[in-house]
Amino acid sequence: MFSSCDTGISGSGLENEPPSTQLTLESINRGGDFRLSSQINISWWGNDTDGFVVGYEYAINDTLEGDWTFTTKLDSTFILPITEGNIEDDVLFKVRAIDNDGARDPVGARLVFPIVNSDPTVSINLNESPPDTLFAIHSFGWTVNDPDGLANINRTEIALNDTINGWVEIPLSEDEDNIFISIEIDNTTIGEKEGKVFLGRSFTTAVNSQGEQLSIPGIEVGETNTFYVRVVDAAGAISELDSLSWFIKPQLSRVLFLNDDGSATSLSKQNQHLGYLSEVGIIPDVWLINTGTVTQDKISLSDQFPSVTDPTLKRTLAKWSHIYWISDDIDRNITYALDITSNFFQEGGSMFVNIPMKQINLNDEVLNFIPVDSLGVLTGTNTGFLINANTDVEPVSGNDLSTVLSTSSRQVGVIPLQSQPNATPLYTVDFRTTTLTGSTRDYEGTEHIVIENSEGNLIYLGLDLLNLDGSNNVSLMFEELLIGRLNFKQQ
Repeated sequence: MFSSCDTGISGSGLENEPPSTQLTLESINRGGDFRLSSQINISWWGNDTDGFVVGYEYAINDTLEGDWTFTTKLDSTFILPITEGNIEDDVLFKVRAIDNDGARDPVGARLVFPIVNSDPTVSINLNESPPDTLFAIHSFGWTVNDPDGLANINRTEIALNDTINGWVEIPLSEDEDNIFISIEIDNTTIGEKEGKVFLGRSFTTAVNSQGEQLSIPGIEVGETNTFYVRVVDAAGAISELDSLSWFIKPQLSRVLFLNDDGSATSLSKQNQHLGYLSEVGIIPDVWLINTGTVTQDKISLSDQFPSVTDPTLKRTLAKWSHIYWISDDIDRNITYALDITSNFFQEGGSMFVNIPMKQINLNDEVLNFIPVDSLGVLTGTNTGFLINANTDVEPVSGNDLSTVLSTSSRQVGVIPLQSQPNATPLYTVDFRTTTLTGSTRDYEGTEHIVIENSEGNLIYLGLDLLNLDGSNNVSLMFEELLIGRLNFKQQ
């Protein structure tokens, strides 16, 4: 027979040993001009004799429990805070390891960093700034920088004309070094105004600390204004100012006259068009956009427009109810019209375009804007198109138009047009073709020269209006086309 007894094992387990923590550096002995930048990479490690380290907690200056931040990293880049108003500071950094049982290093590692603040900088982006003259909406972009890191930037501020009492803080996004804003003003009268501030390309309303629309005072309509910008860092250091000056033009009419005629007689032509408009009671605002030369392809968008298309140029053009656009070349700024006038038409705008047509590719972007489907085609021995002097420019039947005009001189190089399927041809003219032998013959194709688009908000005239006879007849045509069909009104 066998017997046994329970012997058992008794005693207590070993208590958990807390981990230990070390910094890569034990001390820093630098002062005067050799102090460190406030942006510093700090590294550390930990050890646990009876387990393993699961993470770390660090704190800067403060020692309250709530001021510790957990991390599993062994290093990180910090922007050490400098007391506001100080250029230099001594900042305490502490770190402690945590083991797998949740025990924290009771001592931890600590090090004082002698740091010096670096001044921030700011620069206006010239490709995001107004041209020399502009109307109601003005956009500005600028870049901020701080050698101590973007996180060390406290705020950026702007002022218009007044750098003593006119500073306005602009909201910043985290780690944002490029800021873009727009300022919209009521420029319908001359004098001092307050501008509303909008943020980003989305034109988002900026608000102040009270939740109200952010505005900036001291803007002078009808005068040259100066935009100032500066940046302030966390230590209170202020950058040098950057500035830009431009003229704010008043908007006094619901009609905008765009002169994109690049010829030497541009201003003379402008005055003739303005004279015709005056005869029907229209005194438009005038915007000269005729800089640049047409190259093999097409011109760059005029530098007399705002450099930023969306939102600045689009929203600026939408301030008018009607646009009267002239040019001497279909390859100039009108090629951008589909894009830059989108807001204008969405707001119910109407437009009259007078640009002589020439032979262009049927895939040209401009044909997505003007209501032209195709151009006249030369066949056989025909070498070109012309319109003889004293040729009638007649309304197309069925369009309730009565004014008949005629050409005042022989015109060479003008192209007959075919309207888009849903567009409305308004005027036609007798085209002839030149031949290799020097003779001319009647052109038998479609001979539209004035076309209204299907929406009824754009009329295109494909020959030079100034080559039509007499101001009286032009005025009558304007009464029917601009006022009757496009509803042009001065006020």
